[in-house]
Amino acid sequence: MPRPVKPGEVSELSASVRNLADEIGLKMVRPPFTPNSRPALEAAEYAKEKGKFEAFHLALFKAFWEDAKNIGLHDVLREIAESCGLDGTELMRALDEGRYTAVVVKQDAEAHELGVTGIPAYIVGNYFIEGAQPYSVFQKAMNLLKKRGNRE
Repeated sequence: MPRPVKPGEVSELSASVRNLADEIGLKMVRPPFTPNSRPALEAAEYAKEKGKFEAFHLALFKAFWEDAKNIGLHDVLREIAESCGLDGTELMRALDEGRYTAVVVKQDAEAHELGVTGIPAYIVGNYFIEGAQPYSVFQKAMNLLKKRGNRE
């Protein structure tokens, strides 16, 4: 679906995300659409099963954020999978059969039960961190956990 630029966004990225990307030298181009990410999530489960999750995950993010590719399209997922040494034909069969649909639906339900409404989302101890956050937010959560651990 088309994704209009929101007020305050620069280069189709929010100012906070743009600043974080610039800070670490990460190239990010916000595509002018929001893909249906369900096929990509299912493809990631396939990659995980084949022991290539990390490579697929990184290639998937590069395809979306750097190359502005629609990661909801099977052709794009096949290309990404093959670039990681995965069998594109087997992935297409798995997606067509819905082999990983139940797993992804269950993960989605669990996330909603935890209150996750956006991505990325992290649980650090008992602290919930959602959205693109600077490293300092994670440091603060870890320091709070460390202090709490010293008192117990």
